[in-house]
Amino acid sequence: MLPSDKSIYPWVFLFIITILSACLLARPCLGQDPSEKEDWMVHPQFQQLMPGTIAVLPMDNFSLEPDVEKALYNEVYNRLIARGYSRIKVEKVQQVMADMGIQTPGQLQGISLQRLARELGCNAVLRGRVEQSASVHKLTFDAVVVSCSLWLQDCESGQTLWQAEQWRTAHRQWQIDPVNMLLNFFGHENDPRENRVAYLVHEMLKTLPQGPVQIEFGDLLNQATEITADTK
Repeated sequence: MLPSDKSIYPWVFLFIITILSACLLARPCLGQDPSEKEDWMVHPQFQQLMPGTIAVLPMDNFSLEPDVEKALYNEVYNRLIARGYSRIKVEKVQQVMADMGIQTPGQLQGISLQRLARELGCNAVLRGRVEQSASVHKLTFDAVVVSCSLWLQDCESGQTLWQAEQWRTAHRQWQIDPVNMLLNFFGHENDPRENRVAYLVHEMLKTLPQGPVQIEFGDLLNQATEITADTK
């Protein structure tokens, strides 16, 4: 039943117009903020410098979300199998870092690649960092923003063999309905961080040339063996 007091109608109409105007004004702003960004580089002599064994080093986190760099590390380490590269075991890398007194990724800047190669028994090291990982909540949309970068360095020459960066705005939705806005807020806040970085890592590693280990899909777990280097 409609209310008998028709004086409320102009206020309802004004409310609807205000909401629609906010949506229209928000669109140009969102359009200026790209939802996807990709940048990558492969060394022109990658095939000649291709590493046989890679050590994935501890990764950095410049975002405000704690421990998201661990999700990045695990995703990269696991997916290197499918790219055909042998990896130094995580436990070996952790032990070497402890022996060298490395407690944060930033301390690795003072360690030469040649020394890392000797200590870890690898040909190249893969570094990475999370630049941003955060939720953005606005009147008319809700999004999860995440950006990561990876780079592979040859230990002997010090050259960067490959690097990639991915920047994404995920789960963007228009929020006209206040109830839907609330549901999306809780849904995005609780979305596992592993899911946020998994897609980015997948896209970045697409640009990494296939490694020297021949992969038979369907038996990935037995391919690209992990290596515990003997550094004596």
